[in-house]
Amino acid sequence: MTKKDLIELVSQKAKLSKKAAKVAVETFLSEIMKSLASGEVVKLSGFGTFKTKMFKKKTIKAIGSKQSKDIAARRMPRYIPGTKIKKMVK
Repeated sequence: MTKKDLIELVSQKAKLSKKAAKVAVETFLSEIMKSLASGEVVKLSGFGTFKTKMFKKKTIKAIGSKQSKDIAARRMPRYIPGTKIKKMVK
């Protein structure tokens, strides 16, 4: 399913115009991204939890050249599925 498909589905199910459905879906996704960017945890009951995890700085060796390379510390988004979605996917 793509974002376009999701907008179409929301439009049909909620009986909204495609334009209104697009605004709703994009606002929803935008607010989740803003919350994650500010370090907040987003919990959607039954669906799952979105949060960020901090990874430490590390040094790796490139396989081909055997050169050392530093990877900076960074924060990455993570998704943990909820109980209902785990059962549905099973």
